[in-house]
Amino acid sequence: MYELFILGELMDKPTHGYLLQYVLDKVIGPNRKLSWGVLYPLIQRMTEEGYVKQILDEEGGRGRPRKIISLTDKGRVRFHHLMEESIPYDQTAEDTFDIKVSNFHHVRKEVQQVILEQFEGYLYFLLKHLDDNHAIITDNDAISKYEKRSIERVLQRRREKLDAELNWVHNELQMIKEDLNHESDRT
Repeated sequence: MYELFILGELMDKPTHGYLLQYVLDKVIGPNRKLSWGVLYPLIQRMTEEGYVKQILDEEGGRGRPRKIISLTDKGRVRFHHLMEESIPYDQTAEDTFDIKVSNFHHVRKEVQQVILEQFEGYLYFLLKHLDDNHAIITDNDAISKYEKRSIERVLQRRREKLDAELNWVHNELQMIKEDLNHESDRT
């Protein structure tokens, strides 16, 4: 996920590590921080693998030289590969999706559509899990009616959140399909 983020940021322009960390905090929010202890070894690994290159900027910032990181051709290929990779059905799914959406301007509409459809599948997976849990709670006589009501409130909140996410995805898919239809009409 972080590798995709770094490559996507470098698709726009070369930058330095501090700015990468700053922008990532804006994309995935305040709850998931990328520490320097993770960022710099990742950049080093990506440099060793040939995805990025680092150049020392003597002008630097605050009187110190800093390394400017830029994308290589191999890094561009890796970026597109990661964008087309399936979204995992785990705790990183939403952050991975957000990073992919923040890089939509680098990929074709068809790739955007696939990413949205993958996330839609993930959301339906979560809805099924929610419905299954609701049935288990409802049918379990060992759980008091008061506790059931409390649990059902939580499940209802989650359902409404998933419904809102699905609505957003469906709207985005509709816009992409319309764009693709317009493009095919012009050719």
